[in-house]
Amino acid sequence: MTRYLVTLEYRGKGFHGFQRQAGLPTIQGAVESALIAFTGEEIRVQGAGRTDTGTHAVGQAAAFDVPYDLEVDKALMGLNALLTDGVSITDIRHVPDGFDPRRDATWREYRYFVLNRAAPSALLDGFTYHYPRELDLDVMNRACAACVGRHDFSAFRAKAAQDESGMREVLLCKVVEAIPGVLSLAVRADSFLYRMIRIMAGALLEVGSGKMSLEEFEGHLRDGGTRPCADPLPACGLFLWRVMYEPGALEVD
Repeated sequence: MTRYLVTLEYRGKGFHGFQRQAGLPTIQGAVESALIAFTGEEIRVQGAGRTDTGTHAVGQAAAFDVPYDLEVDKALMGLNALLTDGVSITDIRHVPDGFDPRRDATWREYRYFVLNRAAPSALLDGFTYHYPRELDLDVMNRACAACVGRHDFSAFRAKAAQDESGMREVLLCKVVEAIPGVLSLAVRADSFLYRMIRIMAGALLEVGSGKMSLEEFEGHLRDGGTRPCADPLPACGLFLWRVMYEPGALEVD
């Protein structure tokens, strides 16, 4: 068996998340159907992250095994021809046997996009959350700075699995104006809690609009909690941006 890693780009609308679900359109299901049609083999795909319904990706990673070697250039073209609308494979490469796209990841980065202007957008409404109120970008980034490091993010999750710790290490958190009128929140961490980014984004909008003080935000990080400190923003603005691996982890001997 030969293991391959693909980078996936997809539009979340119309899919019930990444993970396969019987009778429902999912990203995993779409990729597996294309692989089966292309190879003639029953192939299962393992993703680096289980994005929710409506969440987009430009850098999702997924691995699969094929009982023979693929010509990667032909496989890239052939698989994309077979994939359903809204899903694309942007890269494919041979990786070591046993490579695990989820467990071997050193960090993942998500980005949440906010349309921050009075008028809605006819073009960006499926990829941004429209927030027309004025925002203080400086205080939002001060709140972001407080997130960097290892903290209890229990107040930034929608629900907890039994005995799941809320401790996570955030490596990067910042808000920038990506293009005029569109803000981008980038969060990079070792792993994430359920709906953590969408709740963080909601809390940061409350901080930026003055509904939540910086001290309150920092208190949620310090004290944790059993309930979300803010409502999660819609999935339409969320993107799995990048999955990073250790240098050499993808190299085949």
